[in-house]
Amino acid sequence: MNYFRSHNPVYKRALNKSESFDATYEAATYGGVARKALYYIALVVLGAVGGLWIMFTNSRLFLYLFFIAITTIFIFSLIALWIPRATKVFGSIYCLGEGLLVGVVSLAFEVAAPGVVLSALLSTVVVLAVVVTLFLTGVVKVTGKFIKFLMIFAISLLISMILLWVISLIVGMNFDFGLSAIVSVLMIFLCTLYLFFDLEMIRRVVEGGAPKYLEWYVSFGLVFTLVWLYMELLPLLARLFLNRD
Repeated sequence: MNYFRSHNPVYKRALNKSESFDATYEAATYGGVARKALYYIALVVLGAVGGLWIMFTNSRLFLYLFFIAITTIFIFSLIALWIPRATKVFGSIYCLGEGLLVGVVSLAFEVAAPGVVLSALLSTVVVLAVVVTLFLTGVVKVTGKFIKFLMIFAISLLISMILLWVISLIVGMNFDFGLSAIVSVLMIFLCTLYLFFDLEMIRRVVEGGAPKYLEWYVSFGLVFTLVWLYMELLPLLARLFLNRD
């Protein structure tokens, strides 16, 4: 746990053995994390269904809500991820706003490639199941080297995408199917790595006897990555569907 204490602000504050907690505080549990993760997922679904309903019944109001969601979910996600005690509130708001975005994007892709939403949902569940299995069996272990590789890979991928975007603006290059698919696969791989990281965070919070409020933090991190994974799978599968047709 020493690596996380020195490199992760949440663990540095919450799991440091030198920090004195009230002996009567309630510790985090796996059951508590699971319930809170389901709560966040329910909010995403509620946001998606509610957003679609508003879109079809009052398109003007929907546009306002959509722009509000777009401009605020980034800020709320940062607050939820960097201030653990605020995750319960801001993570909930984020999930509702993100659900609005997920619902609209899913509808657009479903219209273009019927069946792609169900395929993306099933693929997300399959990826999660495989990651959980590999994590619990110890086939993949989240060590300090794993974290360093994750950070280097994430930063390198971000820089590469920015460079590709700049080059495309300068020379007018369009992303063909092959290049777009490669980028999507790399992003999905990155999401998968983050899922392992999320599971390790959950394990360390629970087995480290951290306070119960951190259940909100780690469950939000897991759901955040799952939604991200779904949103990366959706365009890749849509391209495959359309290319097949």
